[in-house]
Amino acid sequence: MGDGAVARVVIAGGHPVIRGVVRLSCADAGGLEIVGEAEDVVRAVELCRALDPDVLVVDVDGDEDAAGAIARLRGDAVDTPIVVLSDRTDGTSVLTALRLGVRGFVGKNDGLRSVGSVIRRVADGERVIAPELERAAVAALGSLARQAREGSEMRASLTPREHEILLMVSRGLTMQQAGSRLGISPRTVETHVAKLYRKLGVRTRVQAVARAAQLGLIDLG
Repeated sequence: MGDGAVARVVIAGGHPVIRGVVRLSCADAGGLEIVGEAEDVVRAVELCRALDPDVLVVDVDGDEDAAGAIARLRGDAVDTPIVVLSDRTDGTSVLTALRLGVRGFVGKNDGLRSVGSVIRRVADGERVIAPELERAAVAALGSLARQAREGSEMRASLTPREHEILLMVSRGLTMQQAGSRLGISPRTVETHVAKLYRKLGVRTRVQAVARAAQLGLIDLG
């Protein structure tokens, strides 16, 4: 936006007190006009389509699936630059938001006072995220890359039969049930499970399922 232009802002989600703090911060920052407020994502989509704001500010903490809320906005063709407000400032949460195209991320614990300036900068075309949050996101990306590599190596190390049994273990089948489905004895299943546990570095079924899900070998959804 050009110098002196007023950026039009829609605020969505969150407690009315939080929205009030955002309004005050926008007033302090100057050059920002709140043109609409929405209590949820559905209303936010409607306002963005009707008002075509320059920035959408979304408090995602009221939504159990913050990533889903942002993805829904994008899926409904809302291409307005988004600034996220959240208590969840771990690297994974920040990284997920950035991957979904968020232009600004503000931690509510220490960033609400400056949210107006963040909104202003996003309206001017910047991507704004505190250095410590960006470092956390980079660390999370590195962790995901390591998990992906480990998952690929682990997948290559499993025999087709071990992978079959891993899937059955994850679905709660007993040794006898797995053996019946595969046409082998329960003792043979136990032998495969023991090898599987050694490869995964675990000792129990729960640990095996958790580790396999972490490595992307199974989908618990």
